[in-house]
Amino acid sequence: MTENRQRYAIHAGVFAALANPTRHEIVHLLCESDRTPSGLAAALEISGPNLSQHLAVLQREGLVKRSRVGGQVWFQVIDPRLAQPCALIDEILSRALSDRVHALETETAHAHS
Repeated sequence: MTENRQRYAIHAGVFAALANPTRHEIVHLLCESDRTPSGLAAALEISGPNLSQHLAVLQREGLVKRSRVGGQVWFQVIDPRLAQPCALIDEILSRALSDRVHALETETAHAHS
């Protein structure tokens, strides 16, 4: 496998992990601040076992890490810049959505003329 293909395979694993809305939200929450599993479960309104499965996927893909402070487990993103691609996607999609709404309004106005 070429170096580029290896990199693309790694990217695909990350994108697959983030394709799940709950895992995507976990990364967003952890970009804001480190959290305990119970804090994450409460914020997401999901069970501990369900959260554990999601965190395992995110850890396997190298997106989050676990640490222990004073006997308590904390999770954090490997780098808070992970929020930047999501912000860019939001920006791109908001423009596209705005363009779609404008096109629909224009089409509707022409249909009623």
